[in-house]
Amino acid sequence: MKSGVFLDRDNTILANDGDLGDPALVRILPGAAWGIRALREAGYCVVVVTNQGGVARGLYSENDVDAVHARCEELLTREAEWTRSEPLIAKWMYCPFHPNGTVAEYRREHPWRKPAPGMLLAAAVELSIDRAKSWMIGDQERDVEAGRSAGCRTILITPPSRVEAEVRATSCADFVEADLLHASHRILRMDGRDGAPIWAQTSLTKLLALSGRLADANTRNVIQAAAHALAEREGVRLVRLTVDEVGVDLEIVGSEIVALGFAAELRRNTNHWAQSHGDLPIWVNG
Repeated sequence: MKSGVFLDRDNTILANDGDLGDPALVRILPGAAWGIRALREAGYCVVVVTNQGGVARGLYSENDVDAVHARCEELLTREAEWTRSEPLIAKWMYCPFHPNGTVAEYRREHPWRKPAPGMLLAAAVELSIDRAKSWMIGDQERDVEAGRSAGCRTILITPPSRVEAEVRATSCADFVEADLLHASHRILRMDGRDGAPIWAQTSLTKLLALSGRLADANTRNVIQAAAHALAEREGVRLVRLTVDEVGVDLEIVGSEIVALGFAAELRRNTNHWAQSHGDLPIWVNG
């Protein structure tokens, strides 16, 4: 039996705070495609499990859900530069039922609707996944509960501004990470599969902060957001990004020169931000 990773869809893979039935509105979250590729390169079977109560509420049809998933697959494959014949996502599973639905056919509770573990259990049987060696990743506690009920380890995705002690203290998840890319690397480290995915070249660099400048969590969150925005703008792929009170650790796809250039630009941008708010520079030798 194989190891698997079960993924929630909305605000884990794609940006969506409401009901989404239009494939033209699909927007993949930064880092999600490469996080999924990292898991696939490491040999995990990746399955999406998503509640789609909008079907029960008559907002869109099951055909619309399938169209959204087809668009997601297309965008993920393109962004991750995935060229293998097998898809990135082994199976897209969804629950169209909701007990408060307006469409009679779908107006009921169902064992597939998270926090129930039904989708995970069904996928594990169909795809020969060992649930004890698998993970569930999602942005809601219902995802965590579904994963725990299925016997999986769990990761809660939450915005960088909330990845602090309060969330860690209240969530039942095994780990809390800022996005799917960071969650994928957490899994690789925990399962002893560091080194995957096999990319052409990655380079490490570090920015050291002046004493006390990154003691404030909000400042660290701004630095993290700035790094993601810069990477997206410059077409740089962030493999790993860690911001703490000492500084920033960066691993990117590319040569050492590319990494140093990215770090220098991040230093300039964030120092400019600090000075525009009346603060001193952030970085050593910055």
